[in-house]
Amino acid sequence: MHLRTLTPEELKTAYERDLKEAFPPAELKPLAAMESMRAKGVYDPLVLVDGGGTPLGYILLWKHKGGRYLLIDYLCVPAGHRNGGTGGRLLQAVRACYPADTVFIGESEAPTGDPERDEIILRRLGFYARNGAKTLGYDSALFGVHFKTICWADPMPDEAKIMRRHQEIYLQQFGREKYDRYIQIPLRPGEAVRPLTDWTE
Repeated sequence: MHLRTLTPEELKTAYERDLKEAFPPAELKPLAAMESMRAKGVYDPLVLVDGGGTPLGYILLWKHKGGRYLLIDYLCVPAGHRNGGTGGRLLQAVRACYPADTVFIGESEAPTGDPERDEIILRRLGFYARNGAKTLGYDSALFGVHFKTICWADPMPDEAKIMRRHQEIYLQQFGREKYDRYIQIPLRPGEAVRPLTDWTE
């Protein structure tokens, strides 16, 4: 198995076939936004393939302008390859591909209080914890969806610095006006999550 960059056509196929199946519409940004960010040099769409070139999993990374901080935008294992440890191998592979001091920030949907919906949410959080993620002390809300913030780093930077870089990743894409309208980093205790809104470019 090895990790490589998706071609534009492969990204389109992965988006239509696998990402749409794995993520609810409220969490999936438009393909055009991914393509635009890639053209700006701030987006790395990667695929883990087996020896025959079959895609086993995808990890799409959103880069801070300084380069050291990366936001895991999406991690997706296609339906036919789940529950076999592929997701863990994908995380190991991507961490090995970047400098040792790279900080990986993740966002995983926060429990909602709905037992049926929370089953998969808690399973996803458990997967990240088993694979070395630290849950940070601040949550976020993005376009009306509440997320727990997780991180992989060795050594782990000061949490306030991680949060600043997290904010800056969104600011560099949206600018202050749209950031203030759609992004809540951090989501403060007791603060209401803003209404659900489609991703805006």
